[in-house]
Amino acid sequence: MTNLARSLVAAALTTVLAFGSIAQAEVVFGNLGASGSGGLGGTNTDYGPIDTSELLLAQGFTVGASSTALSVQSVSVGLFATPATTLTVSIYSDNAGVPGSALYTSSGLSVSTNTVYTFPFSGVNLSPSTSYWIVPEGPASWYLNADDTAPTGQNSSGYTFTSTKRNRPSVGWTTPSPNLSSYSVSVVAVPEPPAIVLSGIGLASAMYVMRRRR
Repeated sequence: MTNLARSLVAAALTTVLAFGSIAQAEVVFGNLGASGSGGLGGTNTDYGPIDTSELLLAQGFTVGASSTALSVQSVSVGLFATPATTLTVSIYSDNAGVPGSALYTSSGLSVSTNTVYTFPFSGVNLSPSTSYWIVPEGPASWYLNADDTAPTGQNSSGYTFTSTKRNRPSVGWTTPSPNLSSYSVSVVAVPEPPAIVLSGIGLASAMYVMRRRR
């Protein structure tokens, strides 16, 4: 392999490794702070089959047009359940401003005492300029965050809050009263590699093939 080829491979690998060192998961949306470690408040509200008038409570968000944080790693939600039960959290599509169908569902976790539970996801690939809904699958109670604020985009992710919807039997998705406007939530995602990194990977692969052939 020529000195030029060696230099190109070294540069490509350096770019790939540099991105790998900075492409870390971070909070992209929520009301538990930029680190997702905010506290819970003392207010809880039933949202699952424990209360037959409210089956589901959904929190909506829109991914920014230029956001690269598209691979969701986990969703944390403030929950409480008595007796303890296994719950999941789903990410739904948007259907004309209300949740559509479940696109991704987390691993199940045992929920009991009042705390923030982190539900891991795998294989999630969101799209820029697209709206989604976070839907904890009951029965349980959810908790407001300590500041009682709506979730927002975190760490310059470009995510924005849309609204909260609740689903009741024979009614469907509606907008709840103001005191149900938000619950404790934190979404963690990993940025996708930029084009320069993908080019670097392709270049490194091509140089490797050339070397093997020689």
